[in-house]
Parts: sequence; C-alpha cells; structure tokens
Amino acid sequence: MRGAGLRARRHRWLGVLLALVLLAAIGPVQARGLTHAQAQAPAGAETLERCLGQTRSLLLSGPLPYALGRVDGRFGFFLLDYGSGGSSLSPTTFLGGRGPTPQPGTTDRFAAFDVFGPSGPVRLTPQDHSAIRAVVPQAGLLGTDLLARQVLTLDSERALLRWAPPDSFCPDASLRAAGFVPVSSRGYFGPSASGLNCPAAPRRGGCPNIPTVPLRLGPVTAVAQLDTGYDDSRFPGSVNINPALFRQLQQAGIRLQRRPESDLILSTCTGVSEPVSAWRLPPGSAVEILGSDGPPVLRAPDATLFLKATPPGAARCGGIGTWSQPAAQLGASFITAQRAAIFDPFTARIWLKPRAADPAPPGGD
Repeated sequence: MRGAGLRARRHRWLGVLLALVLLAAIGPVQARGLTHAQAQAPAGAETLERCLGQTRSLLLSGPLPYALGRVDGRFGFFLLDYGSGGSSLSPTTFLGGRGPTPQPGTTDRFAAFDVFGPSGPVRLTPQDHSAIRAVVPQAGLLGTDLLARQVLTLDSERALLRWAPPDSFCPDASLRAAGFVPVSSRGYFGPSASGLNCPAAPRRGGCPNIPTVPLRLGPVTAVAQLDTGYDDSRFPGSVNINPALFRQLQQAGIRLQRRPESDLILSTCTGVSEPVSAWRLPPGSAVEILGSDGPPVLRAPDATLFLKATPPGAARCGGIGTWSQPAAQLGASFITAQRAAIFDPFTARIWLKPRAADPAPPGGD
C-alpha cells in the first residue's frame, strides 16, 4: 500500500510539474501573439497564423488531445472529446487533488472557466475520471456543447491548440494553400444540436452533434463519427462498425479477415459488458475518409475493424451500434496522427492536413 501511495504522489507531482511548464508556455504565447507563430511559420503564412486565432499548448497522451484549463482558479487537464455531446468535471483529479466548488445550490455550475480564454459561467457534470490512465490526471472532458462554440484547430505537429470566432476565421483559399483539405459533416455537426438532422442516425431524441464524415471501405460507403475521445493506442487506426455496415460489406463480397486475438470487451453506460469482435479488410482494400472535393483525404489500409453489436441492456446508451443504417466510429489516431485538424461547426466542415501532404524529399522516396 505504501508503494502504491508513493506512486500516486509521484504521478500527482509529475502532473503538477508538467502543468507549471505548460503554464509558463501559455502566457508568452498569448502575449507575443503572432510573433511566436510567425517565428515557426514559413514566409507568407502571416495571414493564416492570424486567422487561426489564439494559441495555447496541446498535450497528447497517446492519441488523445488534452488542454490545461482553469475552473474557478483550480487547474486541471481536460480531454478534448468531439465524440461526446456533453462536458464533465472530476473534482478529485484536478492538480493538487482538489477541484473547484460549484455555485451555491448547484452541483454542476461554475462561475469562471478558462480553456479557450476566460469566459463566464459554465456547466460541467460531475464524473469520476480517476480510473483513466493518461500522462496527466484527467480533470474533465470537454464535449461539443463547449467545443463547438468556436473554430478549433488541433495542431498535433506543433503541439498547439488554436481557436477563433467564425467571423475572423481563415478563408478557404488560405487553408487550401496551406495543405488543408475539407471534409463535409453537414447535418451532423454545428454550433448546437438544434437544426441537425443526422440522416443516418435514428430519430429518437435529438442529434448528438458529433462530427460525422463520409467513409469508404472498398466499394462500400457509409458515415463515420470522428471521436477524439476514443483511445485507440492499442490498435492505432481502430474503426468501430455497426451490424448494418458489417452486413453491407458482406453483401458487397468483401471477405473480412477475422482477428480473434484482438477482440475486446467494452464497458457501457449501464454497466453491461459489450463484447466486440475484431476484423481486417482484405489486402488491397482500405478505410478512406472522403473529402468534399471527392477524392480520399486519408487512407488506412491497416485499420482494425471492431463489430459493435450493442446488447439490449445497453441500448439506451445510444451510439452507432443502435443505428439501423450503416455507420462507423473512428479512433482518435485518425485525427491526431495528422499534422493538424480544424473543426469548423459553423460551416459543418472538418479541415484535415494529412502528413502525406508534406513534400517528398528531393531525390528520394
């Protein structure tokens, strides 16, 4: 027990040390503004750096993106989870082991919130994140109820988080010139869930407001949720598919290859266990995200497919496993393995900057 306590204290102090380093970085980046960004950007990129907005540090724990935030004066690391429609807070996993106090008469309302610059009252549902293993203790989770209030850039290559209001965000021409490619999420992703129609999702209740993009697996097309909270570090390039998509692949003559050694058992919101079976596409096929212009933006020939057949006891948890139409869910590595990704809810697009967009070195592969 003593050894476990020592490890816990070391983990907490490592988190505090890392927070101090990031805090030291946050202030100068904001104070210097464009000077810091331009120092790392090629000539002619000033307009792009300006319109991407303000900057803070981005921390990756495996494929998962985290940002240091402050709630009522207490600091903690928040997972940026586009796969969730709601945000939460875990009081015991803030730095120093003590979280903020809710406003009187509430359990989930807090007066001050600062991840994307200081803002007013915020709602964060209490949840226990103490069992989550990351390089830092997870003090909370930010879903699209807060993430979709601005255009957000996850710059994995430079470990930067950028945010901008829609009226000052970059024009399409500047993004395309910088190597970004647009992907449509119309009907699934917006500044709020109201007005979304989620054409492939069931109509019980409202849309979850999760970025959902066109996907192709061999000759079969479907839609896929981009879930930056889905830790696929064990099997990078993980793709959850529902039974409707599985049947469509079989009907198209795609001979999926069984991978029983990679099977998983997942937890659900009701506590019911959900077994998922692992598969691979046959050689020559790939999982592809289709761009708004038509051609694939990303291609993953080595993706692992996990068949999600949601058990009846977990049906109320929702998700693609309950959808009657073909659908998939992509792990966080599909986003954070790229050079950068921009989530623009105001135009219902995700702009991806794949690493393949880098110019080939002269005289070689």
